[in-house]
Amino acid sequence: MKHARLVGLVALLVLGVTACSGGNSASDTIKVGSINGMTGLFQTPEVAPAVKAVFEEVNAAGGINGRKLELISKDDAMNPQRSTEAARALIDSEGVVALVGSSSAVDCGLNRTMYSRSNIISIPAVGVDPACFTSPNIAPVNPGPFKLLTALLYYASETLKHDKVCMAFTVLPGSGGGIDAAIKEWSDLTGKSLTVKDTSVGQGDPTPYLVKLKAGGCQAVIYNAQVGPWFAQAKTQGMTDVDFIMMANSYTDANAKLIPEGLKAYVGTEWQPYTDETLPGNDRWSQLVTKNKIQKTAFSQGAVMAADVFVQVLKGIKGEINRESVTKAFKSMQPINYPLVGTPWVFGPGQAHNPIEGSRFVKAEGGAWKVLPEGFIVPGKN
Repeated sequence: MKHARLVGLVALLVLGVTACSGGNSASDTIKVGSINGMTGLFQTPEVAPAVKAVFEEVNAAGGINGRKLELISKDDAMNPQRSTEAARALIDSEGVVALVGSSSAVDCGLNRTMYSRSNIISIPAVGVDPACFTSPNIAPVNPGPFKLLTALLYYASETLKHDKVCMAFTVLPGSGGGIDAAIKEWSDLTGKSLTVKDTSVGQGDPTPYLVKLKAGGCQAVIYNAQVGPWFAQAKTQGMTDVDFIMMANSYTDANAKLIPEGLKAYVGTEWQPYTDETLPGNDRWSQLVTKNKIQKTAFSQGAVMAADVFVQVLKGIKGEINRESVTKAFKSMQPINYPLVGTPWVFGPGQAHNPIEGSRFVKAEGGAWKVLPEGFIVPGKN
């Protein structure tokens, strides 16, 4: 009897160790974490449900080697303490094998060291701050604001053929270095420089900024702040000959309706424009989110893509699927051609990861967005 109890105790201890080691047990689910902005200033409520929808699709087809995928999403409310606590809980308490589809404005910068130390990879659906693209264990599926900025500048000077390209930007804390690097990349590619660079745009009256741009003879203006007041005043200033090119955050149906007739407004998107469901990759995304009653946004596109590439690599793992094998698989993977974006996505062994480059452009016409025919504009590669 004493021997039987000892064997039972050893078995329990083995199971306990296995449960805490990032999903080593072949009988349990494959736990996957995600940190999302469900509340707070940066909200992405559609992202986690879209990732979960992909996982449920996989589970319905038999899972990964018979094991079900389980998404554990935590809301950090753009609160630094909550974000750090969420990452620690997912890694240490939940034992997730990876993070997939995160969409937090603060996660990467706060938790990058923890991810490296824990030998765990993160595939954000929406990379926001510079740390998302300069960390060894993080590889987003979007170009991010800085590669996107390079693409917008390149579009203005090389596709629209403007010599006087200007910038009017609101700069978030910590992003100034990324903006300067994006401008330098464009200058190195084209030999051109900004005619006017104003990174002090605020939320008040836009008139002084527009007057400065007009006086500078700007032919194209890269812009990232409020849409309504800006374009109303641009109309007043008679800036009908200027191409205003906005960042992806302006790509909403509501903003298209705010552009006055006679003004030229473009947006550079990170994925295929979601407002045209006939574009490559949008059919799969549209069907999935429609079936699951998830909001159709660019962010939900990123969520589906992050989940899809994760599943594709996971299916190629031989043997146990745990944190160690998942990290190894992504560090040694081959690039994946995914139709929603302009370049192949790959994680790889590097110390920084920004695999997705380029942008597809839409133009405001009649209160809606019209997809332009050029396809993805990838700086220096078109």
